[in-house]
Amino acid sequence: MSESTLPRAARLLGLAGLIPTLGLLAIMAALPEWRDLAAAATLGYGAIIASFVGGAWWGLAARADTAAPRLMVLSVLPSLTAWPAVLMPPSSGLLLLAVVFAALLPTDRRLVAERVAPGWWMALRRPLSWGMAALHLAGGVFLSLTGPGHALMP
Repeated sequence: MSESTLPRAARLLGLAGLIPTLGLLAIMAALPEWRDLAAAATLGYGAIIASFVGGAWWGLAARADTAAPRLMVLSVLPSLTAWPAVLMPPSSGLLLLAVVFAALLPTDRRLVAERVAPGWWMALRRPLSWGMAALHLAGGVFLSLTGPGHALMP
């Protein structure tokens, strides 16, 4: 399959995965009394999604006849870099997750180049990673500008 033949189900389910983050950001903006809970939920969901991407990489690497140790190591990095985000102040954690999502793309490209991932992989991963990066960046900036307890620096 080429990049142009991204399976419809993968595209729709992938894009649907952006909905919780988008909804939680809307709650943060529209309902200040729910902002802290929505921020915590956004951090948790973002960390789970980053871990999910790592799990997908693990699955791609493991299906090969000889699993490459380098790919196995790369597959655990999304979890290990996203986990600290849930322990940080929300604005900082959201900004860290924005960086994590943007940083996933080079490995995605490498997986395609090495023919570990299908040819359509980047057509799926590019909008999802950039979408999650942009949404988390927006959330982090919004929180840093809107209230006490959310500043980037304590």
